[in-house]
Amino acid sequence: MVGPGALCVSLTPRSLDEVFSSDLTGADCVEVRLDYLDNPRESVTTRWDRLPLPVIVTCRGREWGGKFQGSIDEEIRILQYAVENGAKFIDIDYRFAQSLAGAPVIGSFHDFTGTPPDIDAVFDRACSGPAEIAKVATFVNSWSDNRRLLSLLSREQRKPVIVAGMGELGQITRIIGPARGSFLTYAASTAASAPGQLSTGEMLNVYRFRRVRRSTKLIGIVGSPVGHSLSPNLHNRAFDSANLDFVYLKFPTADLKDFFENARAIGIVGFSVTIPHKTAVIPFLGELTAEARNAGAVNTVWWRDGKWIGENTDVYGVRAALASAKFDVSGKTVVILGAGGAAKAAVAALKAARNVTVLPRREIASASARRCDLLINATPLGMSPAVDESPLDGPIPADVVFDMVYNPPITRLLKSARDQGKTVIQGTTMFLAQAARQFEIWTGHRAPSEIFEAKTGLL
Repeated sequence: MVGPGALCVSLTPRSLDEVFSSDLTGADCVEVRLDYLDNPRESVTTRWDRLPLPVIVTCRGREWGGKFQGSIDEEIRILQYAVENGAKFIDIDYRFAQSLAGAPVIGSFHDFTGTPPDIDAVFDRACSGPAEIAKVATFVNSWSDNRRLLSLLSREQRKPVIVAGMGELGQITRIIGPARGSFLTYAASTAASAPGQLSTGEMLNVYRFRRVRRSTKLIGIVGSPVGHSLSPNLHNRAFDSANLDFVYLKFPTADLKDFFENARAIGIVGFSVTIPHKTAVIPFLGELTAEARNAGAVNTVWWRDGKWIGENTDVYGVRAALASAKFDVSGKTVVILGAGGAAKAAVAALKAARNVTVLPRREIASASARRCDLLINATPLGMSPAVDESPLDGPIPADVVFDMVYNPPITRLLKSARDQGKTVIQGTTMFLAQAARQFEIWTGHRAPSEIFEAKTGLL
């Protein structure tokens, strides 16, 4: 049977053949969304015990966020057939939940637009119904929503409960929910059955879902967007290598005030900072290191002695990247494309240069006429998924080109520079160097070199 904290892979099949050919590797149970079938009524003779995992069956109607067009009575009849044919659980809206002989009922509440202000009362109603398991799944629009959902799991309950936050911002609830008491969490096999659903591979291999405990320290990346970030893969591999009780997540954040008002209550103890918050984050911090003050930007934050501390490891990363190419900045002329937090870190790292020119985005077009020894791209232009973009077209007026973008490793700008016979420095080197320093700040342990060296092939 399914135990607490299970990983359930959710299927949204067009046909029954798709169900029985799906990859269920790594999951503890499988949810079959009958309402996605072209003809859900065809499922009434299907033997669900043919699948190698316990099966949760649901046939959600349109009014409850599903695709089934029949009545609630017909939905219940289809679910009853599923139980008779080997399904181990059924999921139905809590307002229509009723005990069915042969399988526990999950009485669920779904809101695909937001997390209601009265979510506590909704949760209580779901828990007080006849269903054996209560479930709440709501769309997360703020960090306050995440905090309220996770706080539901800290309440004493008379029955098992499932809490899931939908959308990219709610992914944290899917990863840490079971460690906080959620009976199970959902992942996708191929197509996600709910917004923000991660794949089983991501849950198991990137976020090491089964190693997350209530004691696990939460680290992540704050920015907007963060979907492109490779930091979770990198840092979680490092935590695993060092056998540390940490997990690194994505913290998509448009509103810094909302994030800081809720981060500590959720259990967050540190984070990276990326576009567009490297300078905007400073007023929310209690202390800055000398490097961060000098740069006027922050990319690393941790909680210590009752306050948030800000550091800038990008400066260290820039120096490491230039050193890897044996480029001595002393007496050199440098042009930096972009004027944000990454550019500020570059300026701080280039104190020995003879001249440094910073071009904000609106002036980048003039860069081709500015002869220099080193050209640095400190904009996100060319970053995945917009890999066809470049901050500069045509002849490159520098001998050496350094692109801070690390995903992809070879950007369109670097391809053009290489074609023109220039020396190129990949953002990968900077990314790994600054990330190693972050790891040491957060954990107090030496960064494992086998993870943070470019030759690992991670990127």
